[in-house]
Amino acid sequence: MIRVSRVDVNWLEAGTFENPMAVIYGGLIVHYFNGGVEGQVTLDIPENVAMNLTLNDIRERVVLKLRGVQ
Repeated sequence: MIRVSRVDVNWLEAGTFENPMAVIYGGLIVHYFNGGVEGQVTLDIPENVAMNLTLNDIRERVVLKLRGVQ
């Protein structure tokens, strides 16, 4: 079973001429353990969806990403 150890929110700084301090949401970086293996997966999830995810939702999406399911 996959155990999520840490979830980081990836913010990208992408200033424009009109708004040089703009920051754009870039997804979640999930650090996980699976038995003796550890790794990380980037989940490209919109901010409004990501903010409402539970830990079980994140774990399920990590499993799907590792299996290659879209």
